[in-house]
Amino acid sequence: MKRFFKILIPLLILAVGVGGYLYLKRTKEKPEKASPTTILPVVAGQRIVKSSISPGLTLFGQIEAPRNTVLTAGISSDVLAVNVLEGDTVEAGQVLVQLDQADINLDILQRRAELAEIEAQLESDRSRYDTDKVALKHEQKLVELSNKAVERASKLARSSAGTEATLDSALQEVQRLELAVTQRKLDIADFASRQKLWKARVDRAKAVLKGSERDILKTEVKAPFDGRVVNVMVSPGDRTAVTTQLVRVYDDAALEIRAQVPSRYVADLRKALSSNQAVEARMVDNAKEIPLTLVRLAASVASGQGGVDAFFRSESSSLPALGKTVELRLSLPAVENAVALSPNALYGANLVYRIVDGSLQAQTVQRLGQSLDDQRGLQMLVAGDVFEDGDLVLNSRLPQAIHGLEVDVEQEAE
Repeated sequence: MKRFFKILIPLLILAVGVGGYLYLKRTKEKPEKASPTTILPVVAGQRIVKSSISPGLTLFGQIEAPRNTVLTAGISSDVLAVNVLEGDTVEAGQVLVQLDQADINLDILQRRAELAEIEAQLESDRSRYDTDKVALKHEQKLVELSNKAVERASKLARSSAGTEATLDSALQEVQRLELAVTQRKLDIADFASRQKLWKARVDRAKAVLKGSERDILKTEVKAPFDGRVVNVMVSPGDRTAVTTQLVRVYDDAALEIRAQVPSRYVADLRKALSSNQAVEARMVDNAKEIPLTLVRLAASVASGQGGVDAFFRSESSSLPALGKTVELRLSLPAVENAVALSPNALYGANLVYRIVDGSLQAQTVQRLGQSLDDQRGLQMLVAGDVFEDGDLVLNSRLPQAIHGLEVDVEQEAE
């Protein structure tokens, strides 16, 4: 009997457990099916406001000096002294390099001697002219006397009192004297031509002498303007030839910044310059803001360039050292119906997304430049002809942005 109960009790417990499980399973409530939900990207939007805005353009330029001169030797000489070093400030007329004058002084003495010799020959020719005029009168009288001697010899020869030889001698003397008179007349007539020749030689000798005297000035190489020394290429004791480079200086009061402006902005800048409209820019150097003014545009475009070189000058401040590369912001002429957008609103080079009824619509725009706002910082300017005031555009960086994408606008800003 006890053995029966040992088998029965476990079977009863098992049966109760199975029955309870089946009861609970039958009476269990079925869960409701969850409906699927779509999570929209949360973005920021910006309201379009069209207005007249002056675009800003960031440029990189280099400091240049229009008055940048390499001083060269005008004569062959020895360098006696170099009075400046690289970086020195110089004044107009200051002697930078002193060359030896010894060779020039010798050349001047030689030129003066040549001039004195030619002037003496000129005076000698004048004296000869005066002498020729006096001698001509005497020679003409001798011719007259010789003719009378010929007449006497002729009479004597006809009367057999003289000889034919005496007559021939008298005729020869007449011919010799007449030849001398002719030569003397020729010398006198040629006096004016000889004077012109001698005077031309005097003028030439004076010019050569003056050139040598001017070479004395070339022994002092002076600064052509106020400025700074860039390079010194010689030292005392060097021998120079004509055109040997000595010193390079530039005018630090006339420095300019050369920067390349993209071609699409050139027409507006030329128009502003032709109408005498000031085009301003500014540059920051060592935390100091330097105002600049556009003074001119290059007349040609170099091969391989994508724009035109523009030249800026500062009227109130001195620019950094020659050759330094600087960053500047150019304020372009104002554009009507322009829109300032946050950089987050611009996708790629020229694409923005309008938000219409909660979905994105791609819109291509024309970029006009940049604008630096004191409150909003850097803004991208685009043409507003494709927008209406109050349009809402995407103002967030959305990696999956695509035409037709639905979004949830969290905040709006103008």
